[in-house]
Amino acid sequence: VMGRTSVMAYAGTTKPVQEIANELGVGSIVEGSVQVIGDRLRVNVQLLDPETGAHVWAESYDRTLDDAFAIQGEVAQQVVTAVGAVVTGAESNALAAVPTHNAEAYRLYLQGEEYRRRQGYERQNYEIAQDFYERALALDSTFAIAYTSLAEVHGLLHWFGYDPSPARLGRARAAAEAAQKLAPELPQTRRAMGRVYYWERDFARALQELAATAEGLPGSAGVWEAIGAAHRRLGQWDQALAAYEKATTLNPRAADVFADLGGETFMYLHRYGEAIGALNRALGLAPDRWGAQLTRARTYLWWQGELDTLRHVLADGPESFAEFGPRALWRARLALWERKPDTVLALLARREVVMFETQEYYEPGLLYAAWAHQLRHDRVAAAAAFTGALAQLDSALRELPDDWRFHASRGLALAGLGRQADAADQAQLIEESVVYADRLLRGRLSESRAMIFAQAGLADEAVVELEPLLAGPSFTSVHMLRLDPRWDPIRDDPRFQALLVKYANPEPAQ
Repeated sequence: VMGRTSVMAYAGTTKPVQEIANELGVGSIVEGSVQVIGDRLRVNVQLLDPETGAHVWAESYDRTLDDAFAIQGEVAQQVVTAVGAVVTGAESNALAAVPTHNAEAYRLYLQGEEYRRRQGYERQNYEIAQDFYERALALDSTFAIAYTSLAEVHGLLHWFGYDPSPARLGRARAAAEAAQKLAPELPQTRRAMGRVYYWERDFARALQELAATAEGLPGSAGVWEAIGAAHRRLGQWDQALAAYEKATTLNPRAADVFADLGGETFMYLHRYGEAIGALNRALGLAPDRWGAQLTRARTYLWWQGELDTLRHVLADGPESFAEFGPRALWRARLALWERKPDTVLALLARREVVMFETQEYYEPGLLYAAWAHQLRHDRVAAAAAFTGALAQLDSALRELPDDWRFHASRGLALAGLGRQADAADQAQLIEESVVYADRLLRGRLSESRAMIFAQAGLADEAVVELEPLLAGPSFTSVHMLRLDPRWDPIRDDPRFQALLVKYANPEPAQ
């Protein structure tokens, strides 16, 4: 059964049924219509043979809205029978299950699902979905599946750094546990618990729950995407890519899966050509997906040292932002790599206070100002900017003392101020962080440590940290080391130069 994202792309299409079936790789097509008149519900459904266009089965239902779940179960059961599929006991129970007896609660839940499932990982969609789920649960506090979706949006808001507080993660767990208490037998409940373990960084436990979920929801592309993500965090790259293949087979129009589980993973493994292929698939499905455009531009940069694609992606974006987010961050980085300090300072001057914050970065704009002043050989201005950045980071640490992102930036600020020992202490705290066990994130943490060492003039430590990253897996490449002026303090070191020669032609990482 194809995923919802793939199927909904054909809503209202005039394409022939055979063409749709070929694109999706399926042997049968179900189409239908729903009409609501007052409290009456009229549903027309037909099962088509795409080869001949013939009707294999058709039925019309004229019921009340309260019968919606019964119709849903009947349609599913009759389609299964018509195509000759075998249904397990668990699947039969799922078809017969009624998630809520409150029609308005279910309507609100479906509206929440519409926003939660939108691709692009956008904060606004998750917050709107949260509101719908909470309103649904206010009408029916026994609505278990609504709790599982509420857990998902709380977890995503935490995971993507929109609200990194422990309280937000606690709300995700509380919602998942509420679902577990109400309906422990539902595969969606186990999926919710698996996701909570994932966000809590217990990836092995997450895999256990998600594997059990896959048995109950074998056709769910989302479950296989989550399984692949967990394998990736454990450094189980072959299993992660196998799950990616499974997810994209079940949902061949899921742009985010091609871009993230595909493109990002291949890029991390230094399999750059395959990364470009996956990202092209994503952008073929969703040409306006800016995150995928950025990842493709990054891939060309890491792979070939080519900046033009990144320039194009950033030039096409808006000049102003509600928040100084990823696009502004990459503009600042591009200007830094191009060694254009005045451009960096002009970008930062647009806002009185600039904080570049993403899931993997928490960088005061003052850090970029300091590096720009260093390029201008203005030591006094650089020191003032580093001092201001340090004050901002110290304030942030009081709120979230264990957040490795703050220590990474703090180490760079201390190194810029010549406080070598204090900078090295921050690098040590990064290694001691609980997230260091995350094999996907470890490359980012190790590169942060290497840059702190380089900025502090600790060439021995920087080179030791860099070589495993260049051998991979990581998001580090020779081209980036050559471009980025933040490596200048150790640029003339013979060992650093030897790394640039040794890894000039990157091989796929193992």
